[in-house]
Amino acid sequence: MASASGTPVPAIARLVAADEDTVRDVIHAFNGLALACLDPE
Repeated sequence: MASASGTPVPAIARLVAADEDTVRDVIHAFNGLALACLDPE
């Protein structure tokens, strides 16, 4: 949701205490797979 509203990756990473590359990976996966990308398996 933060990405969709225009929040930059560095700010999202700080908000969720994650690495910026991880945030980018999740955003790209979500754009391709929707909620299925959040499945741990």
